[in-house]
Amino acid sequence: MSWSSRFGAFLLLTLAGWLAAQCVLHLSRQPLPATTAQPEHAAIPGLMAGHWQAPLDTGEIPLTRLPLQYLGGLRAQPLSATVVVLRFGEQIRTLGRGQRLAPGIVLQDIDGAGLIIDNQGRRERLPWPPRPAVTGFKRQG
Repeated sequence: MSWSSRFGAFLLLTLAGWLAAQCVLHLSRQPLPATTAQPEHAAIPGLMAGHWQAPLDTGEIPLTRLPLQYLGGLRAQPLSATVVVLRFGEQIRTLGRGQRLAPGIVLQDIDGAGLIIDNQGRRERLPWPPRPAVTGFKRQG
């Protein structure tokens, strides 16, 4: 045998040994579950970016779209005992907590932020109107 054929056999034997060692190491390790990189949601640039993304659920009750207007009422302690006067379309109704305003629409609760209405199983809020500015007092002295 010539020197080049011995060197070629040595190279093939070394390569075969290295491949066998790699196979043994690979088989002796525990398989790990495949993971994918989670892409981070970057803000979409542009004027209308907020309209293309779903709103985050903050737990707040959304404002009602019903044609309701708060006309007045008698606030009590606790607030749940308050009686309110509402205009619903052409009707004027006096309601307490738990009373029905229209079919499928119930005044569910009254709290410090306003009225909570059950509209066909969906909770909506009618906020208290802003307090009017105090006028008509003249400074004395």
